[in-house]
Amino acid sequence: MRNWGIRQRVLLVALVPMLVFGVAAGTWLVTNRLAALEEALVERGRATARQVAATADYGVFSGNTDALISLIEAARREQDVSGIMVSSRDGDLVVSGGVLSTQAYMPGARPAGLALMELPSSLLFVEPIVRSPVLGEPDIYDGFADVVDDHRPAGWVVVEVSRERVDGMKVDFVTTSVLVIAGALLAASAFAIRISQTVTDPVRDVSRAVRRIGEGHLTERVSVAGGGSLRVLGDGVNRMAERLMQARDELEARIADATRQLRHRTDDAERANHAKSRFLAAASHDLRQPMHALGLFVAELAERLRGSEHRTLIRQIEESVGAMEDLLDALLDMSKLDAGGVTARRSEFALQPLLARIVEDFAADAMQRGLRLKLRPTDLWVESDPLLLERIMINLVSNAVRYTQRGGVLIAARQRGDQVLVEVRDSGPGIPGEAHDMIFEEFYQLQNPARARGQGLGLGLAIVRRLSTLLGHDVTVNSHPGSGSVFAINVPRVRYPAVMQAEPPLDVIPDRLTMFVVIIDDDPGSRTSIAGLLASWGCEVLCAATLSEARDAMRQRDREPAMILCDFRLAAVASGIDVLDALLAERGVSIAAAIVTGDTDPQVRRLAAARGYPVLHKPVRPARLRALIQQVITRTQNPVA
Repeated sequence: MRNWGIRQRVLLVALVPMLVFGVAAGTWLVTNRLAALEEALVERGRATARQVAATADYGVFSGNTDALISLIEAARREQDVSGIMVSSRDGDLVVSGGVLSTQAYMPGARPAGLALMELPSSLLFVEPIVRSPVLGEPDIYDGFADVVDDHRPAGWVVVEVSRERVDGMKVDFVTTSVLVIAGALLAASAFAIRISQTVTDPVRDVSRAVRRIGEGHLTERVSVAGGGSLRVLGDGVNRMAERLMQARDELEARIADATRQLRHRTDDAERANHAKSRFLAAASHDLRQPMHALGLFVAELAERLRGSEHRTLIRQIEESVGAMEDLLDALLDMSKLDAGGVTARRSEFALQPLLARIVEDFAADAMQRGLRLKLRPTDLWVESDPLLLERIMINLVSNAVRYTQRGGVLIAARQRGDQVLVEVRDSGPGIPGEAHDMIFEEFYQLQNPARARGQGLGLGLAIVRRLSTLLGHDVTVNSHPGSGSVFAINVPRVRYPAVMQAEPPLDVIPDRLTMFVVIIDDDPGSRTSIAGLLASWGCEVLCAATLSEARDAMRQRDREPAMILCDFRLAAVASGIDVLDALLAERGVSIAAAIVTGDTDPQVRRLAAARGYPVLHKPVRPARLRALIQQVITRTQNPVA
């Protein structure tokens, strides 16, 4: 009943009392009527028996059976009387008429008090025949016999009354009563349903309208009819819907206005952010040029003042320049990634050489800090962009070495199904769980609130996240305070080739170089700085700003250069690649060539790689330049036939 609606409840209230009263009244009426029919039958049978008994005393006394038969036949005309029997006082049959049951022929004297016997289909009424007082007077016998005072009945009258008609009347009455009561109840129920509809239908309309309004259909309205409380309720719902619709329209207008303002502000912010990224990406060449020259000047100064009392000052300058170069590289890399200027170039390669180079680069720094930096050898091959993956691993290893105070750092690669899990494990202070996501945000440093320069810039892990997203690699961190950290990156695994070519061993570069190097750069600072550094290493250097200057200067020399370093962006020609192509085509000899540029656009690297030119990005670290020279020396000493 708790889940019943208002219509069911109203019908229940209206029909239950009516049904109870109707059934009770009908039952009482039928019961009384059936009892009256039964009582009338009994009275009729008893009256017949008494009437016959009252008039049969003389016939029994005198033995006049004809009179008794006439009496019986007259009594049988009574309704429902099926048979009558007159017996002597001893129960012997005197006369009978009609149809009697076997129970009527009871032999012997009738027991006292036996007046009514109920049979399955009839009633037996037994009435004693009492001798008339006249027949009992002494002089009526005229002295023929002695008078004996006898109070026993002179005989018995048995009247059998059939119940068939009365039972039929009872059935007819019950059937008629049930039909009448059922018809009355149905009519009353129909009337109650009709009346309840006048109450429940408006309430249900209101309920339906409220539900529709609650679902957002504020145009829904209630059809108001009639009067009283139902009309007040309908009018109230309609007014509520009107106010809700007005409030919704006002709210939507406010939201639309706020959305427009927010969209304008978001667009302004995005435009500003893109403008910033485009500016940094476009200005990276101009920003890298002075840093490139400064770094090379400092390196040249360090070569010239090697062993002097100014070595400490030179080292401090080198550290400051290195920090500035790191900051510039990180900021420009972030701007490139935000501007979408980095494109992944996937290939299949062995993981061991990449990890070995990283360990070699950080070995001196780890040793200086008293840390153990180990690489677990691996023969796994992966599919990724080797340059971007190397940058990710460099940032992870750099952080591990920087923040680990004691113990060591382990780099390992493990196969996990069709993936390779490359891990960087350290024994550092650990990272709280609530900071695992924040450490990948820009400029966030967990253990450097004072922004100490030696603790980095807080951009390394931000770059890791952007590069891993670009490559589609998952980066995870597992760390707890006091238990170190494990940074891992999942890289797709590929099968390594059955036959692998061994790399030729690298020769040691001598302290003094005697190479002839041509430098082509339209920026005087860059040209002078790199020329001075190479000269301090013992190289013979020729500088030029354009293709024509380089061509004329090289014609005046009596030997061919071992290497040509050319800037990518030159004022007089389309690119440094065109300059190198032209010079190498004119010379007709094998000359090593490389592109030196401050432009980090991946397209530059692809164009240079298509011609076979390595690329050095400004600001060029002296170590990278020296490594390039090492490759040239190795190729010269080990020519490929």
